Amino acid sequence: MTKQILVVMSSESQLPMQEGKTHATGFYLNEFGVPAHKLVQEGYTLTIATPRGNRPPLDAGSDTKDLFKNEEEYEQIKAFVNDTLSGPIAKLADVTGHLDQFDAVFLPGGHAPMIDLMSDADLGTVLRHFHTKAQPTALICHAPVALLAAQQNAAAYQQTLQGGQTPTASDFIYSGYKATVFSTPEEKDAEQGFEAPMQYYPEDALTAAGMTLHNGAKWTSNVVRDRELITGQNPMSDDEFVTVLLGALNEKAQDAGGMAAGANA
Repeated sequence: MTKQILVVMSSESQLPMQEGKTHATGFYLNEFGVPAHKLVQEGYTLTIATPRGNRPPLDAGSDTKDLFKNEEEYEQIKAFVNDTLSGPIAKLADVTGHLDQFDAVFLPGGHAPMIDLMSDADLGTVLRHFHTKAQPTALICHAPVALLAAQQNAAAYQQTLQGGQTPTASDFIYSGYKATVFSTPEEKDAEQGFEAPMQYYPEDALTAAGMTLHNGAKWTSNVVRDRELITGQNPMSDDEFVTVLLGALNEKAQDAGGMAAGANA
C-alpha cells in the first residue's frame, strides 16, 4: 500500500437548470472535508485533481455548522479544507498516467459533478483503472453520477438526460452494481430553493444505466458497498462513508500483506 488517495473534484460552479437558468454550486464542505480529514489522520496522502487543474469551487450553501456535529468540528474541518485546497491542484489528465501510485479514488459531492465529471473522458480512464484493479472507488451524495463517465460516449448520455429523455448506456462498467445516490425525494426538497427545476435527477440517471439503487430515508445516513464501489447517499452519510472506505482500504492492505508473505515463504 502506498497510502495515497486520489481525490477527483469538479472544476465547475454553475449547474444548468430548466428554462435556461443555472444554480450556483460546487463541492460540499463536509462531504469532502470530513472523509479527507479522517484519511489524513489515518496516514494517507491526498492528491487533489480537477479537470481544469483549478481550485474546486465550494458550494456556499454547505458552509454551515448545521452539517457538522458541532461548531468545533465545523471550524476544524473548514480550516483543514482551506489549507488542503491552498496546496497544489493537479490537472486530471496529468494523473491518468500515474494511477498505480494510488490505493483508492474518492469523489465528494455537491451538484458540481453533474456538470463536468459525469462526461469527463479522463475520469472514465481513472474509474476503469480502479475497477480493473478492484481498488476502493468511493463517491458520496451527487458524486455517484460521475460513475457515468465510465462508458462509451458519456457526453451523449449526459446530453440525452439534459434534454429530458431517457438515455441508453453503452459498455458501462458498473451496470448491475448496487449503489446509492442523493435520492429523488431529497432532490425535490432541495429543488424548492432553486431558480428553476432540475434537468434530471441523479437517481434516474444511474438507474437508466443499469445500476440498482438502494436509497434510504431522506436526510439520514446510508452507505452501500458493492465490490470495490462505495457510495454514500447524502451529506449525513459522511462519517459512515469514510468508515466503510477505511475498512475497504484495510482489507486491501491485509490482502497485499498476505500475498507478500506467501511470496516470501
